[in-house]
Amino acid sequence: MRFFSSFHDPKTKWYTLYYLIVLVAATVVVISTTLQLFHQNLLQSILTFFEGFFSLFMLSRNEQVGKSFVSHLSNVITFIKS
Repeated sequence: MRFFSSFHDPKTKWYTLYYLIVLVAATVVVISTTLQLFHQNLLQSILTFFEGFFSLFMLSRNEQVGKSFVSHLSNVITFIKS
């Protein structure tokens, strides 16, 4: 059980790596579904989107990732406004 505790503590290095891999996998599945490389039913699609958003939320709990995400997001918003 000690191995799984690193997935719940945002300060460990495995925490960020694990949720980044989950986010990348969910993104690949969503893009593949959008390009119709394979098909999912409605429930699977909803769960895939939820998995991606949950992974993004868990990544934002990490202090360094959260700060850089907000910084990049504000840069994108500034770019869009100009």
